[in-house]
Parts: sequence; C-alpha cells; structure tokens
Amino acid sequence: MTDLNQALTAEELDELSDFLAQPDMEDRSMDLSMLEGYLTAILIGPRVVMPSQWLPWVWDADEGQEEAVFADLDQANRIMGLLMRFLNGIVQTFLTDPAAFEPIYWRGAQWGAAEWCEGFLLGTRFDREAWAGLWVIQPTWVTPFLRLGTETGINSTKNESNAELWMQAVAPMLIKIHAFWKERRQAVPAGIVEDDFGFGRQRPPAVRATSKVGRNEPCPCGSGKKFKKCCGSTSETAPPGPHLH
Repeated sequence: MTDLNQALTAEELDELSDFLAQPDMEDRSMDLSMLEGYLTAILIGPRVVMPSQWLPWVWDADEGQEEAVFADLDQANRIMGLLMRFLNGIVQTFLTDPAAFEPIYWRGAQWGAAEWCEGFLLGTRFDREAWAGLWVIQPTWVTPFLRLGTETGINSTKNESNAELWMQAVAPMLIKIHAFWKERRQAVPAGIVEDDFGFGRQRPPAVRATSKVGRNEPCPCGSGKKFKKCCGSTSETAPPGPHLH
C-alpha cells in the first residue's frame, strides 16, 4: 500500500488529471489546477473542513451534487489515494516550509492560473463570514485571486497586460493568509482528516455554505445584477482561454 504522505510523481499527476478530464466528468469536474487552489484555501483556512463537505465539489464544481464516475471499486480506491496524496502534499509544504509552496500553474502551460484562483475562491465559501472579515482587514490579500479568478478581474488583467504580476503575487499572499489563520484557529493534529467519503453508503446531498440562489436570479447582495454576474461569478466555469501564461 502506498504511503499517503508520498508525493505524486509526474505520471500520477497526469493520471489524476486524466481522470478528472474523462468525458463523463470534464464539463463539471475541477481540473488539477482548480483542485489545488481549492484544497489550498481549505487547508490554510480558518477551520477544518471535512472531506465529505469538500469532496462533492471536486466532481461537480458548479453544484456539488454529481458523483464521480468510477469504472469499479479498484479505480475508486486508486483515484481517492491519489487525491489524498495530492492533498497531503499541500499539507506537508505548509506545515514545514510555507515559502516553498509553488502553485501548479508554474509547472506547465496546461495548468491555468485563472483556474487555480477560481478554485481558491471556491474553497473560501465554506466559511464566508470568516474570510470576508479577513478581506476587510487586509483587502489587498485577496486581490491576486480576484484579478485572476473572476471574470471581471480577468478582463482587467488582460487589458492591463499584467497577468504575470498577479501570478507572482499569489504565493506571497498564501504565506500571509496561512500565518493569519494559523494564529487564530484551534490547534488540530497534522495529517489526514478522518471522514466518510461515502463509497457504498448513502450520504446527504452536498449543500452550499449559503442558500442556493439561481444563476439568473437577482443577486442577494442588492446590486441589481444577476447572481451569475455578481457574487456568483467565481463559481462559474472559467471562460475559454483564461490560462494567463
């Protein structure tokens, strides 16, 4: 049995990426870059988020309702093992040397910074109030994620031709965010969070951190815009070509 703290090889990263991109899932699942951003926000955030809460969104980034499509139990176990090792790699880096963390979009042109930051913003939705409080205290800390991970930000970044500036700014902001929450949350044992992933068992449907708002309904923030064009914009699938390399 493979050690769950063993880093994924390049071939294993490709294997996990290929699974997420299979035809039955590619239109709704996260890609590897979005997944890393999503898990990073969850792992360095204000509280522990159980796998049963965050896992459904990996397979269905818009609604958190659809299940993964596995050929059989062996494949399910294989993919879950890769996923947990991918997660533990992020955990170990922030436990030992946060400054060494490098977003996956620097490893190859196939991994998009826009998708990474979109995933990070999605990961903050498990505790909206806490994250919103941080952004009020330190508004510049969220700027790289907004400039690369939202439709409005991407448009501004393209117009200003400064994508690399914001891509470079992500890692330093992660160090600051990690230190901020580390000081404030209760100490928890390092390692894998024990939880039921739901294989072969009935589990309640995934729910959003807030009540469901239709994409074409007025945004509850009162802006007058449709939800998908306002507060719901970061949960939309990234538009074509936002890789920002």
